Amino acid sequence: MKNIAFFFTSLILFISCDDNSIPPVSVKLEPFIIENYSADARQLYFNEVFKNPNNPDHNNPELNVDEERKVLEIIQAVYNLQSLERDTVFNIYKIHGYYCYNFNSIYLKVNTALPAIRKLAEGIIPTGDAELDKVLTKYKPESVKPFYGYPEFPWLTITTKKEYNMIPVEAEFRRLKSVLTAEFNNGCVGGGNTIDLERKGNTATIIFSIGEGDCPAGCIYHRYWKFEVTNGMARFMNSYSNY
Repeated sequence: MKNIAFFFTSLILFISCDDNSIPPVSVKLEPFIIENYSADARQLYFNEVFKNPNNPDHNNPELNVDEERKVLEIIQAVYNLQSLERDTVFNIYKIHGYYCYNFNSIYLKVNTALPAIRKLAEGIIPTGDAELDKVLTKYKPESVKPFYGYPEFPWLTITTKKEYNMIPVEAEFRRLKSVLTAEFNNGCVGGGNTIDLERKGNTATIIFSIGEGDCPAGCIYHRYWKFEVTNGMARFMNSYSNY
């Protein structure tokens, strides 16, 4: 009876464990990956945030460096492979992501008749507008530049030294009475080589691709190399194209 009880107890414990109970595996990052793919990791992480309003980081102006590192570790895991496919994406084509998210500047369409906006256009902060100054103090602009044709073309570019998730920053500026609209750069024109990432639990699918043929208009042809990374270990899945 003791053996039977032990068996069922062990079975219950086994069933109760899921993938979330497995601690994530930390992958040692090599200097090459840190130097060459940190920007890709930030763009890929933020692409998840931008496309999913329910992402925990969607409305947090601070960029989540822990999540960025997790993405970088996925790239490192693929780099650790000893295979022709790994050499193809890293050494032959040197594939990087084709995302163009901006993290430190925003465009403001403003009410040029307001005294506070006239001061802002001249780089004078505080402006005297309490609500506007509160947001400016929070994000500490490094520069304020009018667009060509200002004030007839009533747009300003505000640049910050620190990088932020610009989704909530844009929302904060949009709520100001002195700002008619606010926009940050969140897309690219055309196409090219890129990296796509999908994460689910401790498993990620990462696809490296090259684009050819009229890429300024979005590329006609693509070839893809698909890898799966689970708990810090990568394996090549398949290669395909739309030729």
